[in-house]
Amino acid sequence: MVISIFKFLARYYGVALDAGSDLSHTELKKKYKFLKRCSFKYALHNRDLIQSGKIIYVRDSVGVIFPYVTPKEIIIADKDCEYTEKEKHKVIEDNFSVIDEIENLPTYQVRELLSRYKEKPSFYRIIKAELISRGIYENKKYRLIKEIIEMEDSDINDKYQRRRKIKCKES
Repeated sequence: MVISIFKFLARYYGVALDAGSDLSHTELKKKYKFLKRCSFKYALHNRDLIQSGKIIYVRDSVGVIFPYVTPKEIIIADKDCEYTEKEKHKVIEDNFSVIDEIENLPTYQVRELLSRYKEKPSFYRIIKAELISRGIYENKKYRLIKEIIEMEDSDINDKYQRRRKIKCKES
């Protein structure tokens, strides 16, 4: 039997939480120290405890499942778990308007757009090009070339410089 964390807390401990929030097993362990968790090995060797309901598998918001020992005295919550939807970030619906306004946006918002549109290569390339033109986004090869140019200007001739040149030509 697998139930969610929120139903487990409401049915066995009388704690009704908002089911729209994210709650993992580590956060649960920190907040409610009275909860008893057992190992999978123990649960598999004692199938009779699972069938009787003394051990229950609990799924958290992320989808990870762990076995928990139910308490001897069950306290049922007076109210059900509420569900409020998460507030999503302001997503600009028209993708083309984002591309048109990208030059006017501050750098931190352009970086957020880069992470948001990582799955869409056409927009990702345009946003990346904008960050490169601003001098913020650098790839490894660009940094290596920049270091080599700086070393050539400083008239330092050593193995480090030679290694950097070789590394840059290979990549």
